[in-house]
Amino acid sequence: MHNLRTSLKKLYSLEQFGIKLGLQNLSELLKFLGNPQEGQKFIHIAGTNGKGSVCAILSKVLEAANFRVGFFSSPHLVTIRERFRFNNSGISEAELVLIINEIWPYIEELYKRNIKITFFEATVAIALIYYRRKKCDFVVWETGMGGRLDGTNIVDPIVTAITGINYDHQQYLGDMLEKIAFEKAGIIKKGIPLFLGNILKNPLSVIIKRSEELESAIYFFDPEVLRFEELKKDSCSGWNFFIKGDIEKRNYFLAMPGLYQKHNMILAYSILKYLSRIYNFNLMESLLVLKYIKWHARCHILPDGKILDGAHNQEGIEALLSSVRKIFPNQKFTVIFGCMQERNPQQAILALSAIAEKFIFTPISPERKSYQPINIIKLMNNIKSFSTECAAVKSAKEALDMAGNSKTLIAGSLYLAGEILREYYSEDDITKI
Repeated sequence: MHNLRTSLKKLYSLEQFGIKLGLQNLSELLKFLGNPQEGQKFIHIAGTNGKGSVCAILSKVLEAANFRVGFFSSPHLVTIRERFRFNNSGISEAELVLIINEIWPYIEELYKRNIKITFFEATVAIALIYYRRKKCDFVVWETGMGGRLDGTNIVDPIVTAITGINYDHQQYLGDMLEKIAFEKAGIIKKGIPLFLGNILKNPLSVIIKRSEELESAIYFFDPEVLRFEELKKDSCSGWNFFIKGDIEKRNYFLAMPGLYQKHNMILAYSILKYLSRIYNFNLMESLLVLKYIKWHARCHILPDGKILDGAHNQEGIEALLSSVRKIFPNQKFTVIFGCMQERNPQQAILALSAIAEKFIFTPISPERKSYQPINIIKLMNNIKSFSTECAAVKSAKEALDMAGNSKTLIAGSLYLAGEILREYYSEDDITKI
C-alpha cells in the first residue's frame, strides 16, 4: 500500500501541468518506451456523450467471445484502476506500481528537456504498456477529449467510431458544433472504417468530408437494425431487444436502462457485427452476456433506489431527463447536484427543476475544484422563474443523509458520481463491468 501511495503521488503530481492538447510530447515518451502502441488492435471511440457506454458494451461482448480485451477509459469514478481494465477487471495495484515506476525515469528525463508530460499522457502510456504485456487481441480505446489532438490519437486503430456531437469543453474544442466535429473527426484514419452514431446534419457534413478525404468507409447510424421493446413503467433494469433479420428471433437484454442506451447499443452492435465478420466469432451467442453488464453512473439505480447519473453537459442532462420521465412518469425528486468550478450550472439546474421537488447542492470533494453550493444558490436566486427549494451541504455523504429515503436523483458530474459510488461499492466492484 505504501508503494501504491508513493507511486500515485508521483503520477498525480503531473496534474500541475494541466491539459495540453497535442501528440508531440507523448510521442517522445513512447519512443523511450519502445512505442508500445505498435502492433495492437485498437477500436477508437470518440463523441461528446455515450462513448464510455459504447466502449463498455464492446469490451463485454468481445470478452464473451473469448478474446483478450483491454479497455482504456477516463475519467475514473472511484479508483484509477478503472482506467486500465483487462478482461473485466481493473489493473492490479502491483502492476500499476510497476509500470508507473518503470516510466517515471523517462518522464523525469523529458522534464529536464522542458518536455512536461501531463497526467493524462502518462495514463495513456501506462495503458499502452499494460495492454502490450497482456497480449490483448483488442483494445477498446476511449478518447479523452476531442480527438485530433487527444493523447489517445497516438494509435493506429482497426476501427473508429464517433457516438455524437454536441457542446462540451468549448474552451478547447470550439464554440460551434462544426468545430467540435472537426476535432472529433481527427481520429479518422486513412482507409480505416468509421462507424457513426446519430449525428446532427451540420457536424455530420464535417465528418463525412474528412472521411472522404481519407478514403474511410462510413457505416451510418441505422435505427432499424435493432428493435427494442417498450420500456415498462417503473422498470429500471434495462432493455429487451431483437436483431433485425434474426430468423430465430432471439430475445436479448441490455442491462443499461437509460433511453440513450438504445442508440449506444445500436452503434456498438454495428461495430461488433463488422468485427465478427473479420475475426470470425459468434456474435449472436456473445451478445447474451449483456444481461450481466454493469456500467456505473449511467441512469444507475443504487441499492437504496436512488438514481445516479454522471450527466454533466446539457445534452447529457436532457437525455437523463427523458429517461427519468419515461421510467417514472409524473414523479418529483429530491435532486442532489454538484459540478466542477469551470461549469456554468444554470442551464442544467433549470432543466432539472422540471422534476425537482427540492435541490441539495454539494461540493464534489476536497480534492476537486467544485462550484461551491452557496454560490449556486446565489446564482439561481437571481432567476425570477426559479422557485424550487434549495439547500447547501458540505459533502456528498451529507447530501445523501439529507435526502434520506426520498425519491432521489443525483447528477452534475462524473466526479460527483464517484463520490456517491464510494458510499455503496468497493473499488473492485466498480472496476468490473
